[in-house]
Amino acid sequence: MAKIKKHSNPEAEVTTPQPKLNWSMVAVVAALAGILLLVNNFRGKTDEFKNKTIPNAVKKVLNNPDTKFEISSVKETSGVYEFELKLQNQTYTSYITKDGKILFTSGVKLTAEEKKAAANTTTEPKKLTAKDLKKNDKPTLTAFVVANCPYGIQTQRLFKKVMEEAPDMASTLKVKYIGEIVNGKITAMHGDEEAKENLRQICIRDEQPEMYWPYVNCYMQEGKTESCLTSVGVDASKMTACTEDPKRGNAYAQKDFDSAKKFNVSGSPTLVLNDSQVVSEFDFGGRVPNSIKTLVCGGSKTPADYCSKDISTSEVAVSLSVSDDAASAGGTTTSAAGCAPAK
Repeated sequence: MAKIKKHSNPEAEVTTPQPKLNWSMVAVVAALAGILLLVNNFRGKTDEFKNKTIPNAVKKVLNNPDTKFEISSVKETSGVYEFELKLQNQTYTSYITKDGKILFTSGVKLTAEEKKAAANTTTEPKKLTAKDLKKNDKPTLTAFVVANCPYGIQTQRLFKKVMEEAPDMASTLKVKYIGEIVNGKITAMHGDEEAKENLRQICIRDEQPEMYWPYVNCYMQEGKTESCLTSVGVDASKMTACTEDPKRGNAYAQKDFDSAKKFNVSGSPTLVLNDSQVVSEFDFGGRVPNSIKTLVCGGSKTPADYCSKDISTSEVAVSLSVSDDAASAGGTTTSAAGCAPAK
């Protein structure tokens, strides 16, 4: 009979079963780690844009180191970064491409129907030539603006520069304002302060016309209303009587607003030639004095003597600025930048 061999340590034969690896849990953990990495990368990217890329781009456009502004609410949308730009106590929704090379100071968000229509539009808008401009015996070029839009101010400064270089053009250049009257009160795209300034400029223009350009020229430097009224000699009591009397100030403003509606004007600045045709200075060389001269002369049945003379092709400063001229190429605007009401 065979003997049964006994083990001296029976517990040595017992092995602990290994837990099975939960691969689904591993996948979840990996996915969470990936998401966290993406979030951190995105946060780092937006922080870089908010603190460095966007401020540098805005400074190039404003071309004035003393102009204060704030950047906030940076987020990715539709393939670009959207951000809030606070400038002169007004807030603008602006955009910048992801490579930081193209800045859009404003934009219009399209509805689904508008996006579809835009996608189906394949032809580029035709650039106007001098032959396309409607002629008049007494040409006029009207700039529709709002008082605190950096590019509306730029266009007012542009008109000033044109009149300095070609004084005979002064009678051809007009400025009107964009807005509405709601419940007896004037409104503007950037709020109540802008609406008040629009009305002040309208009243000075229509009741003290000799004071209009001296006042605007002063206001464009630092936006100091009271000191400019005093320094240029505006009759402040007469102006106040106008702004507080709806039959005067509101009536003048309504004529401007009706003109803007006639041409579906909403953006500042918008140019209208001979009270009949919306035109773009960018079809004729950009936002420079010589383009304004070209538009006026192209809209004249009998070109004046100044049409044969060359004037500046340099851009003027954007926004409030003590200097009229853009200091360098970095401070110019190479696209038709403007302000538009938020949708």
